[in-house]
Amino acid sequence: MNKATDNVLDSIYATHKQGLFSLALSISGCRSAAEDAIHHAFSKMLVAELGTSDDPVAYVFRSVRNASIDQQRKRSRTKRVHESIFNGYAPPPKSQFENPDARVLTEERDQILRDAISELPESPQHVVLLRTFSGLTFEQVGSILGIPAKTAATQYRRALMKLKERLEDQL
Repeated sequence: MNKATDNVLDSIYATHKQGLFSLALSISGCRSAAEDAIHHAFSKMLVAELGTSDDPVAYVFRSVRNASIDQQRKRSRTKRVHESIFNGYAPPPKSQFENPDARVLTEERDQILRDAISELPESPQHVVLLRTFSGLTFEQVGSILGIPAKTAATQYRRALMKLKERLEDQL
């Protein structure tokens, strides 16, 4: 491994750690398994060369996704623990709210949105997480999930429409 690869991985992790964790957690359903998958993927990438990848960010997300899937397959005999993909989510600081009612309302809205996203089918859920919370392009999302960018865009649009329908009366 070289210093350049190490720096690229450090930078990608620093920028995308929440998105990587959300993706791993949505696959594994378990906080510790998600953390293990990320660790395993980064350990493997430390000895691999990122220079062969056109998009290092997509390569890292794809590696974490594959490690999560591999780990999930290995532990398929154990009971799956359900945790929210939004564990670790930090609401806005209290100073942003002028009164306690505004904070409670924001927290309720956030929970409703998190629940709705968690109810999406797996592939569209991953597209929404990667696109919205990780800020990746549809090309990167498609590369990570092994689908064409246009399919990722279509799944994203349809997922947003489902979320809008589901949340219309609640928000």
